[in-house]
Amino acid sequence: MLHHSRGLMPAPSLSALPLFVLLAAVSAAAQPSTQSGEVADTRRAVVLSTADQRQVPELRIGPDFLTTLLFGEQLKLAGVELEEQELFSRVTVLEDALMLIPSRALGTGRRLRLRVRFVDGTVPASADFLLVVDPTRAEHQVNVDLQPPMPDTCWRAAEAERAKTQQCQAELERAQKRPDGLTGLLANGQLDRKGVTALRLLPRKNFTQRPGEPLNVTSVTSYRALGVVAVELWVTNQSAQSWTAAGAELLGEGGVRLKVLRVWPLEPIAPGAEWQRVVVEAEAAETEARGRFTLSLWQEGEPASVSVDGVIFP
Repeated sequence: MLHHSRGLMPAPSLSALPLFVLLAAVSAAAQPSTQSGEVADTRRAVVLSTADQRQVPELRIGPDFLTTLLFGEQLKLAGVELEEQELFSRVTVLEDALMLIPSRALGTGRRLRLRVRFVDGTVPASADFLLVVDPTRAEHQVNVDLQPPMPDTCWRAAEAERAKTQQCQAELERAQKRPDGLTGLLANGQLDRKGVTALRLLPRKNFTQRPGEPLNVTSVTSYRALGVVAVELWVTNQSAQSWTAAGAELLGEGGVRLKVLRVWPLEPIAPGAEWQRVVVEAEAAETEARGRFTLSLWQEGEPASVSVDGVIFP
């Protein structure tokens, strides 16, 4: 399996032939050739760190000499980038091995860069090597493996996860201790002497909706409290499938976009004639959220499919 392009060469599926058969076939065309007529069966190990690669290992290669990189079980090849690839007689990429035979066009002392990329999710994602043409010291086999995590590294990772879990538990406890109702609004600084004001909007007179949308909006009421606004919709699902709100946008005149804090509920809205409520809450100062807004709603991974034009706040 030969490739002579300079770009990324994808790793093909493993052949049904065992690796030793492939190696034997390639070796038959790549007998060592040096001044002494013999080259030692050189084997070396290269260990990759999961951290950033600070040093680039040098690998010795020779014209008409087979050098094989064997990768450990945690390192599966996704592709190869080889400088001056057209000057190699053979470049064979397998899932766990890379076989190189330089041609005689590569003179002694040439230095070429090699980058191997691993499958998604591997750490590190790639590794760099420097190939040095040296016929008298060409390496027959290089075993490339991943450095096992040090005990200290594992301990730090466990401690980080433990700290994250404790932080989440503390936030949950604080949230559970917060009061509900008017007391909760006062505690969160969202209620002052003006209280909560509401404004009921009428269909066609105050707000409109595009035809053919899955949710039919029958009623809209807007609310304003200290620092926040909310829109309450009563809807029916006219489609044949359940519809679940995953996000919302409040876009005003002149491109003003309010920061949406939450959409509730996140449970599916079943098809049928029964009215169901959807609430969108957004951050807005006293001087904000003035004028007409368009409220858009969407499901996870989909574009907005429900819109209400003409939303205004008290």
